[in-house]
Amino acid sequence: MHSIIKLLPDSVANQIAAGEVVQRPASVVKELLENALDAGATQVKLLVRDAGSTLIQVIDNGKGMSETDARLCWERHATSKIRKADDLFGLKSFGFRGEALASIASVAQVEMRTRRIEDSAASKIRIEASRMVEEGSDSSPVGTSIAVKNLFYNIPARRNFLKSPSVEFKHIVEEFQRQALGAESVHFQLYNNDQLLHDYPAETKQKRFASLLGKSKADILLPVLEETEIVHIDGFVCKPEAAKKTRGDQYWFVNGRYFKSAYLHHALMAAYESLLPADSFPAYCLYLSVDPAKIDVNVHPTKTEIKFEDEKYIYNLIKAAVRKALGLYVVQPQSSEPESSGWIDFLSSQRSVPNSNPDWGKLGKTEAPSASRYNPFPSGGYERNSHQDWQKILGPVDEEIQASRLHEPLAEEPDKPLQLPQPEADAVAWIQVLNDRYWVFSFQGELRILDRRLAQQKVLFHQYVEYLEKGFSPTQQSLFPRTLEFSAGQMVVLLELLEPLKAMGFDLSHFGGQTLLVNGVPALLSGCDEQATLEKILEDYQSTQGDVKLSHTHSLALAMARSSARMAAAETQESERQHLVQRLMSLQQPQFGIDGRPVYIRMGAEQITDLFKKNRNT
Repeated sequence: MHSIIKLLPDSVANQIAAGEVVQRPASVVKELLENALDAGATQVKLLVRDAGSTLIQVIDNGKGMSETDARLCWERHATSKIRKADDLFGLKSFGFRGEALASIASVAQVEMRTRRIEDSAASKIRIEASRMVEEGSDSSPVGTSIAVKNLFYNIPARRNFLKSPSVEFKHIVEEFQRQALGAESVHFQLYNNDQLLHDYPAETKQKRFASLLGKSKADILLPVLEETEIVHIDGFVCKPEAAKKTRGDQYWFVNGRYFKSAYLHHALMAAYESLLPADSFPAYCLYLSVDPAKIDVNVHPTKTEIKFEDEKYIYNLIKAAVRKALGLYVVQPQSSEPESSGWIDFLSSQRSVPNSNPDWGKLGKTEAPSASRYNPFPSGGYERNSHQDWQKILGPVDEEIQASRLHEPLAEEPDKPLQLPQPEADAVAWIQVLNDRYWVFSFQGELRILDRRLAQQKVLFHQYVEYLEKGFSPTQQSLFPRTLEFSAGQMVVLLELLEPLKAMGFDLSHFGGQTLLVNGVPALLSGCDEQATLEKILEDYQSTQGDVKLSHTHSLALAMARSSARMAAAETQESERQHLVQRLMSLQQPQFGIDGRPVYIRMGAEQITDLFKKNRNT
């Protein structure tokens, strides 16, 4: 009987491993930059072409490799970082698995040059799909240069799962920034299509973080510092009034390694409790220094998940340290006259922690381990008498921006009228509002219950698609131009979308660097916060690129529709409700939104009869 179990060839095994290690071009950037830092580089250059699909090259001035190591590093499970299993619990390097380079070489064409200071010539190697095609010597400075060309050229299906070039390049920029934040003493440069895009010289952590946020944002940062026997915490959080409506610019590092943690993020957000408006997110960059033996980084191939031995203690310390930073900022601008320390009672009040274990509830109390080491505020601090005191300290909280009525017909230009299909007269008999969110109306003899927000999104989506096709949308010009500063990743996407955004009514121009000049906004968004609106449009646009499988045009139209619907006033007049419902019912397949969710549910006479008959005995 023939055996049916066979050993996979190394090339196939490497491609399988690449499915976890190399998910997109940014994954290659992460692995190559980490290798450069492990090699002790003080200067690192990242060169990218066509959002990484054509070329990703990292050049460093690290210690380089010998001829033997240059060949061996491309083998699976070949690493210089560990020798035995126990070494996993004392890692001081970024890499250790020995899978990254082998995985990259299995799905791309790779060329490497590397030289040590004691070598007269550099070793040169070329590999295609795990197959060595060239090996020899070449001239090259001390350090290593690895060029990854035509990523996924031998796996076309993987290329089809990549998002648009602007979104993929945004992920590359974000990964580049993470590595730059974690190694502020290293000079980083990023070249996109042969043009220098970002240049971060060696500097302090504060200057590096401010450079990433934008030079004008340095004054919004508050220092965070706390040191204990278990963990050293330092970094920066933003002032409460500088929080944004979108997530982003939030970084955690442990021993220089970037990681993600919803649990520790909860601790930080708990420190901001009562200081932030709803749905606002602060920017922060916090560095944790922990004994390597007390953390486990061998959790996932991407190495962005970390397990802490003293997670509860670190949670409590982070919350207390951030509260201390925020408290010092809040107290100092006020009168210097000492008052009672009512702040301590508020800051030490119990907070809920996301875990069903009753012991977690003790973390917010002053009896927690961190509270015994220091008092976050000097005695005789500011007395918090009521909730209104926070507004006296921080200034008035802006009320939610109310947009002009969304459903009123737009004033159309005579030479470019917008033609919308019209339903039959008196098709909608009446509309009843339930809790501002749901509308009940009769249409063609049926009872229908409509989700107002989804209906607005559906109608506006088709309207913005028409605007993009016509290249025209009404614009509300601003009295004075306004400059807006965005992160490097956001600016990459914005520059690609400038022309489509102009067709939708935005009057934008690139002011240079990471700054846009805004002269006008779409008429439907008149009175909006331009910064928050554009950031939310970008977030929605990127979430639909590659996930919902929408085209470039439809993704942007959907993002605009969502932003406009969010600004629409909940309270409407009968004529406005009639106008929206009639426009909705005139569309093809009005019952379902772009993402497939039902916009309304139908109840005919038979269904209502069945509901009355249900559970009857006769």
